[in-house]
Amino acid sequence: MASVAKIGSILSTVVKSPNIRKLVYSTGGSKPTFFDAFKAFNSKPHMAEKLAKRINEVSGKIQSTADEILRPMCDDLGEFGSRIKKVDKITGKIPRAMKDLSLDDAVEYIANGKITNVIGDGYGARIIINNPKDVPVLLRRLADAHKSGKLKLTLVENYRGNGINPYINGNNMRMLNEIGAGKNITLNKIKSAGYTRANTDMFIDGFKIEFQIGGKHTTRFGEVEHYLHDMRLNGPPDLSKLNEAQKELFYKMKKEYTLLKQNKKLDGAYNKYLTQVWKCFKEAEEKSLLSVVLPELPPGIPKILSAENLLKLEKINCKKLLRKC
Repeated sequence: MASVAKIGSILSTVVKSPNIRKLVYSTGGSKPTFFDAFKAFNSKPHMAEKLAKRINEVSGKIQSTADEILRPMCDDLGEFGSRIKKVDKITGKIPRAMKDLSLDDAVEYIANGKITNVIGDGYGARIIINNPKDVPVLLRRLADAHKSGKLKLTLVENYRGNGINPYINGNNMRMLNEIGAGKNITLNKIKSAGYTRANTDMFIDGFKIEFQIGGKHTTRFGEVEHYLHDMRLNGPPDLSKLNEAQKELFYKMKKEYTLLKQNKKLDGAYNKYLTQVWKCFKEAEEKSLLSVVLPELPPGIPKILSAENLLKLEKINCKKLLRKC
């Protein structure tokens, strides 16, 4: 990593100089610059894999520390869990992360020896909260930990599908923005395919990590809907937990979903259907229901893409989760 440190020193020097714009655009117009070359170089498959291995290693080292901070906030509210993202999944995310990397972040990460922060979910933790009404309690605990210096919250993504109640309400969003020292750290966004969760980016001991908030039903559906997410982004799906029958089902679904996405009308109808599925699960959590009635699949959508079939991609007792399966 010595070469990375040297690059960081060069970047820091240029950023502090009056010629900073030359790093972004050369005097010849929009020719590639040192910063462009840095991002392109690290996006190459062999370099992306090397960086991914380093991110995986660092994430493993921070896990026990992060768990010790986050778990006590969660244990009386729901089920806490954490994981380290696999090298191949990290590798697949690096080109996009490099493309989105800002100059300021690059300088900060490299100069501080934390280029691994280019990927923020190498270590990921979550709570499956027992009751959505307890989310404000958890958020206040996170805010207190931020104020005490145990962690640093930098972004809270309050995702929801159209017509679905989000996990974080307006009052709590304002509370979180107050700890941002005048900077809005919350993002309230409607997702076209219905994804409804609260994701947070934070730093612990200088390392960037992700912490998710969800309920029992949305967490379970999110795990299987993620296969569609991977298909949408052409990312490498993790099929290691699937048996042969499940893998066969996945590839059949992938084939049909790939064809469906080429038809804007059907793709739009399917996104609305997925949003309704998310809504059913979120409302079931709010009403403390143990089972869920799912909406009918719209005309023209292959039956293999139903939520019921998606749920077959995980080890979930479908009969317990759904009233019809």
